[in-house]
Amino acid sequence: MDEQELRSLFSAAPPDAPPPAFTRDDVVRESRRQTVRRRNRITAGVSAVALVVVGFGAYGVLSGGTPESLTAAKDNAAPAQAGSAQPGDGSMRPQVGGESPNFPAQPPQQGGDGDGKTGPLAEGASGCEQVDGELAIALAGELPGHSATQAVPGGACSTASRSAGFPVPGGEVAAAVYPKGVPVAFKSQPAGTVTAQVGTASGGVLVLVSVPSAGAPAPYAGQVDQFAQDLAPRF
Repeated sequence: MDEQELRSLFSAAPPDAPPPAFTRDDVVRESRRQTVRRRNRITAGVSAVALVVVGFGAYGVLSGGTPESLTAAKDNAAPAQAGSAQPGDGSMRPQVGGESPNFPAQPPQQGGDGDGKTGPLAEGASGCEQVDGELAIALAGELPGHSATQAVPGGACSTASRSAGFPVPGGEVAAAVYPKGVPVAFKSQPAGTVTAQVGTASGGVLVLVSVPSAGAPAPYAGQVDQFAQDLAPRF
């Protein structure tokens, strides 16, 4: 092969490769960018799914829906409760060893507010701890400006009698009704007390007393007998 042929071969050979347009550092940086992009896409997808789940949950709460799992649990519990229930609503059955929640502890007393709470009056009540409503109303009618709800047992009471009294200017006016056959017996009264006793329509005795405050005359002293005469036929 002569020199001319060699020169022709060399001229026909491809030229040297051009220098690379990027370096190793460029490759590393691009790889990192691609990795960050993939992570961002994954994070965005997870966030979108979470938002959808939260949105459906909020919609269920606001719309009053009940999750199926809770509905199923309720349906499964219903037969067991039905099997153990007793006839009638439990709140309607009297409690053993206690009081039924459907009835007040005591019937509404005269002078009470009618909602099961007892007031200071109880018709037919005996003793010195309760005011007899019927007697309080009758005595209040004899004393101007007094209401039966202001009554107190009064100083003429005993364990066997029905009683009612009212504080009045200058002392107290009180009445007691003793049943037929029961002797009249009540605590001693202060000096100056005016007392009247009249037989009742049922055969008992009505006692009416006007008890003065210290150093004062007995209130309504001149009307005590008349009060007793007016009250006795009612009992």
